[in-house]
Amino acid sequence: MKVRNVKNLLCVFIVILIAPLAEACSSSKKYTEEELFTKAKSVFRARIIETKIVQFRNPDNLSEVGEVVEAKFEVREIFKGEPPRSGIVRDIPYGIGNCSLGLLAGIEYVFFPEEHDLVSFGGSFGFVNSNGVEMKKRLDELRSWGEKFQ
Repeated sequence: MKVRNVKNLLCVFIVILIAPLAEACSSSKKYTEEELFTKAKSVFRARIIETKIVQFRNPDNLSEVGEVVEAKFEVREIFKGEPPRSGIVRDIPYGIGNCSLGLLAGIEYVFFPEEHDLVSFGGSFGFVNSNGVEMKKRLDELRSWGEKFQ
């Protein structure tokens, strides 16, 4: 078999393996950020100050235990509701195609925490520069939505 054919087959094989991973996050039902904001009990901006991997027992199925990233945070701004009293949010460990935020100490995030303070799937996002033009617009938009709930 020619080298070119082997390369082509290898490329096809890689695409077949990666396609389901790329689809994993995009296949969930899509909501606008405003819809996610409206549905959320709490939306807040915070800076992660510490992360660690812990074993987490699913409160809905106590026999189910898995690793999660627990992240301690400092609240920067509250847009809606109240942040978790524990000062901790949880995310699944980062992996290709698994929808994790990839929580990192020193980075700011806007969290839309879900049940058990999980932040992977409900609209949460991280950012580096809160003074950037696009980020300022996005934060102002969250503030305006938050005013409707006060």
